[in-house]
Amino acid sequence: MTGEEPPRRADTGVDVSAVEADLAARDQPYARATVVRREPPVSANVGDRAVVTSDGDLHGWVGGAACAQSIVTREAKRTIESGEARLVGIAPDPETVARSGLDAYPMRCHSEGVLEVFLEPVAPTTNLVVVGDSPVAQSLARLASELDVDVTLVVDDADAARDVPEATAILGTVDPSEVADAVGDAPLVVAASMGQYDARGVAAGVLADAPYVGLVASDERAAEDTERASDLAGVDVEAVRAAVTNPAGVDIAAYAPAEIAASLLAEVVDVTSRTPSDVAAAQAGTETEESADAATGDDSGDESDGDEPTDAPASAVDPVCGMTVEDTGDAPSVEHDGETYYFCCHGCADSFRDEPDSYLGDDPEVEA
Repeated sequence: MTGEEPPRRADTGVDVSAVEADLAARDQPYARATVVRREPPVSANVGDRAVVTSDGDLHGWVGGAACAQSIVTREAKRTIESGEARLVGIAPDPETVARSGLDAYPMRCHSEGVLEVFLEPVAPTTNLVVVGDSPVAQSLARLASELDVDVTLVVDDADAARDVPEATAILGTVDPSEVADAVGDAPLVVAASMGQYDARGVAAGVLADAPYVGLVASDERAAEDTERASDLAGVDVEAVRAAVTNPAGVDIAAYAPAEIAASLLAEVVDVTSRTPSDVAAAQAGTETEESADAATGDDSGDESDGDEPTDAPASAVDPVCGMTVEDTGDAPSVEHDGETYYFCCHGCADSFRDEPDSYLGDDPEVEA
């Protein structure tokens, strides 16, 4: 039984460009990994490249050493989460390649070669869903067309919105389920129909798991729209309230439709600049606050699952290759006979898992 799921084997017989096109068509984030420097003996060449998905699938070629693939896969996933490109160096002695702008890691396999790999995150184009054909909605669609976003205009009559050519797509339906199906997962939604069908736009955003649902409405109408959206989406009203931002837009004392649209666009830009790691940090902060609140309740003396400190040592010796494994919290591990063993790479972990007895030797203590 492993303490960490090993990465899927590199798929070397693929057209990397085709994989990228498929991921882009499905709006899936990924990272490009390109070998930019090598020192033999390594099996990769400068220019070799691969694609790493957010699930840890590696398609392509960055060298055959399992430890190099593990490091590239792990760091590529971190690149996807942070949204920032990185240069990674892998060498027997990381200090020999360490420099400003490069993250160096030890080559823990038997190879003495060196690899430097550039990791570039690729995020799907943001889909901004503008609900309504009001002057505010039309202005927002026009302004947003200047950004790297796909603008979907949702109206009850598609013919009435033909004067907004900046929209990437126009949906002539305001049914929440149909809209959610059409726009895909996690769009940004702004409901600005001026009361015509804002509730249905909010419900569509909730059903599509939108990270941002902005509503242009008075407090009184927003409360009514939230209640109605809860019924339409079949979601608890408190969950809908938590998902909705009202009044939407940054506070710039906007009154004219174009000014309101500009304030909405500023808020959209702020939301799109947040990386997955920012969101995770915010969620972690919320969970920490909830844990602290729970600790002050009647059950504060009870033990809680998942709060026990880890028993992983700071370092360990790989029983397969004999190398010292630093930072065992991230290292591959295998449970055997009630004991946890840590490895420099998944290749060593796989070898141990297959034949553990061949690497452990005899127990020196023998009962009399």
